[in-house]
Amino acid sequence: MDFTDPTIIFWSPIAAFAVIGLFILALGRLLIGRGRARGSDDLDRAPRLVFGPLTLGLAGVLPISSEARSELRRDLHRAGYYRPFSTEQFLAIRNALAIGWTMLTLSVLIIAFEPVNDPTTPIVIIGLVVLVLLYGIPRLWLGGQARRRVKRIQIQLPDGLDMITMCMTGGLSLYTALQRVGEELRGTHPDLSLELDIVRRQAEAHSLEQALEQFAKRIDAQEIQSFAALVSQTERLGSNVSGALKDYADSVRRSFRQRAEERGNRSSVQMMLPVALCLAPPVYILLLAPAAIEMRDFIVRENRPGGVLRPVDAQRAAFSGAADGDSAAAADAGDDATP
Repeated sequence: MDFTDPTIIFWSPIAAFAVIGLFILALGRLLIGRGRARGSDDLDRAPRLVFGPLTLGLAGVLPISSEARSELRRDLHRAGYYRPFSTEQFLAIRNALAIGWTMLTLSVLIIAFEPVNDPTTPIVIIGLVVLVLLYGIPRLWLGGQARRRVKRIQIQLPDGLDMITMCMTGGLSLYTALQRVGEELRGTHPDLSLELDIVRRQAEAHSLEQALEQFAKRIDAQEIQSFAALVSQTERLGSNVSGALKDYADSVRRSFRQRAEERGNRSSVQMMLPVALCLAPPVYILLLAPAAIEMRDFIVRENRPGGVLRPVDAQRAAFSGAADGDSAAAADAGDDATP
């Protein structure tokens, strides 16, 4: 291949520089997650676009449907990305990875092209496979992060409800209790603290019932939905909210304990297959191997001439051959004795 071609000399450094720069920047921003809100103070900060003024342009390079965009926004909120333009930043990062890898694949095709041994097909196949992975892995990573955060909020919810109950028992209103508990949980339970602060801010703008409905819709968990429905119903009926929250916290803990017991009982059944596949063969080998070796030695030994497993015809032939040999030996002995 002629590396002095002006086309290769012109495009290869540009493509390599663009691909390496975009990949490193995008991967670093994706792993660090600067768009994620760690506390209530992060919601007030101005958004920092990952690619600067190119972010919105990169986000619109590849088309996406409105349903997929809504689903993406929901997962971003569940994962804790509440800053403005979080959807556009995610799309820009994913599109930058796809575009950078495409440019790298094209530059490799240009550099590795040979008229005799053309490696275009394997390079294209590998490029397409990696391109699909680069396009799909960020979405899977975001979904896993959202599920883990929702699970953390579910686990932290009973502690938050107990603290809200204590504050309301001390004479605070539900709105003030949410504010106080959100501040107290900021160091130990940052995810729940952030969500309670969002509920408080939405309650200031609209109403507490609507804020709790948005909270349940945003997290999309059974415990949060039941909590929102319980508070809305007790507020509407004018009943004791603190007592209802205390009972509900106990029921949530009980349900968590029952789920843990269910998973423990299920794991014992699921362990039967690995035990049968991994432990049973060595046990059978240890128990049956001596008997199998002894049986093999017995069969080999008794299949020899004179053995009990020797065929009858073979035994008769052996005996007749032995008898003929004895008579012949006797005849020879008589001939020798005759003068």
